[in-house]
Amino acid sequence: MKAILISFTIFTILFIVSLLGMAYRKFLTEHHLSQESKEFVLTVGLELAGVIAAFVLALAVTGAQSTFNEQRSELIEESAKIVFLQQILVDYGPESNEAIDVLQHSLVNTIEEYWPSGGKANDTNLEANMTQAKTLYEKVLSLKPQSDSQNLLKQKALELSFNLEQSSDLLQLQQVKSIPVTFLIVMTLLVAWFIFIFFSLGIYAPLNSTVIFMLALSALSVGIAFFIIIDLSLPFEGVLRMPSAPLTEALDYLGI
Repeated sequence: MKAILISFTIFTILFIVSLLGMAYRKFLTEHHLSQESKEFVLTVGLELAGVIAAFVLALAVTGAQSTFNEQRSELIEESAKIVFLQQILVDYGPESNEAIDVLQHSLVNTIEEYWPSGGKANDTNLEANMTQAKTLYEKVLSLKPQSDSQNLLKQKALELSFNLEQSSDLLQLQQVKSIPVTFLIVMTLLVAWFIFIFFSLGIYAPLNSTVIFMLALSALSVGIAFFIIIDLSLPFEGVLRMPSAPLTEALDYLGI
């Protein structure tokens, strides 16, 4: 919802600015609107500014997509570790049942936190998730091997539970809602950049329905690009939401 609101606001601003450019044209003298001036502004100034702005916008979209894919890869890796850890604990024997219960309970809580039945992700509780991960590690650590094979399984289970604790903490910290100041500055400058472009386009654009429609479509395209950037930056919210398939498949594998 946040991404839709911001992108719609950007679309509205750019479209209105282009119309203001058309209105401002009435106050310009003839030599400002001459064919030479028009060709220079449109072919040299705006073409260069538009290409660079599009390039920067594409880089921002690519960066957001890369971050989204990294978090999805981490989620898939964490799901595989959960399945493998349960198998190791089952092979260890009935003494590990408490650790298995903690592992399964932690997985259910994670799915409910990020993909709740209500559809809106809950606020992340870093302390609670760290406690669950720590409890799992402590349960595995408390196991008392009676054979070399159990000792080997315990060491592997300790390694996996420690890695899961790290992955869980990293995933939680990545969901902190604070937006970096640098990101805000770059996005603000980029919006200002497009405002200048659309205002200049409005000055030299002929006043007819086809041109107005194309200006609206262009503003909408820029708004959609900003929507993609913002929505991908919030992978567990919005329309382009992180799929829950890796963890739900792990849940099915565990037989819960």
